[in-house]
Amino acid sequence: HYLQLCFPCLHETYESENFIHQHPLLVAELGSSVILPCSHSDDFINSVSWYKHSFGKKPLLIAYSEHGSGSVTYQNGFNNTNKYCIRTGTGSFNLTIIHLEEYDFATYYCAVSFLNIIKFGEGTILLHKESDGIRSTTVLQQPVSDRLHPGDSVTLQCSVISQICAGEYSVYWFRHSSGHSHPGLIYTRDNRSDQCTERSENGSSTQSCVYSLSQTELRPSDAGIYYCAVVTCGKIHFGNGTKLIIEALTFLNPVVLTLFTISILSIIVNIFLYILLLSKEASKQPRNQRNQTDETDALNYVALSFSKKPNSSKRSSQKTSQEETVYSQITKQ
Repeated sequence: HYLQLCFPCLHETYESENFIHQHPLLVAELGSSVILPCSHSDDFINSVSWYKHSFGKKPLLIAYSEHGSGSVTYQNGFNNTNKYCIRTGTGSFNLTIIHLEEYDFATYYCAVSFLNIIKFGEGTILLHKESDGIRSTTVLQQPVSDRLHPGDSVTLQCSVISQICAGEYSVYWFRHSSGHSHPGLIYTRDNRSDQCTERSENGSSTQSCVYSLSQTELRPSDAGIYYCAVVTCGKIHFGNGTKLIIEALTFLNPVVLTLFTISILSIIVNIFLYILLLSKEASKQPRNQRNQTDETDALNYVALSFSKKPNSSKRSSQKTSQEETVYSQITKQ
């Protein structure tokens, strides 16, 4: 049996600009059989083919088929039909591998050609599933506690505790986002981390490593669940996943924006009503108080407009004295 990596609520999605669709990851056990599906466009295609790429080696052409011929031509020693089998159909070119062995775990690419152009799919990574029994490797992922917004940066961490053994040691990061049927591979590392510590206990050696994935200038499309997967001792081990939620900026929230607008309008209306109230209070001032004010202004005006004429006679001097007295009395009222 083989295990096809799937997650809840997945559905098939195809984009019109994609010529080829492959499952990004398949996990299977030794000795089992697996089918690697390939869906492709039928428009303007000359041939369809499968390639195998083992880490550190050049890609090998497994087989190809001229479009519409219905026949398959195998290459590079893959013509053992008891081991490899390709079934062609309308818009499909599926590869079956029987009785999996260690060297079968690699990356497989489906490709189509038209004119002199070859277009490859994203590839299917075929990995070795951990067999039943005592789990010797633990992969832990820490949740992200901070609120994230577009433009922010974040670093995801993956802690791995495993036995020390020879062979391939690789780290993969996958992202499963809404609207996509399968998690997509976003990062791979094919060597051991520098942040590893070793410990020997009861005759066995274990190591603890920490791997990080940094994301900068986050966009809403970066949201999803990020899975860390580690291949060690010929087996793959998955983390529990880290959910990344990217929230829209607060001022872009329609509810908050509406409340903010209402608050501004309320302030404007209150200011207008306050000014209107002051105007009405001023208009209610008593009439006699206003008349009194007018008379006072008039008296002041008469007093200020008074002027004396120069006169050298004694009578004139007495008159002037009286006038000054009157002026003084007026100003005191």
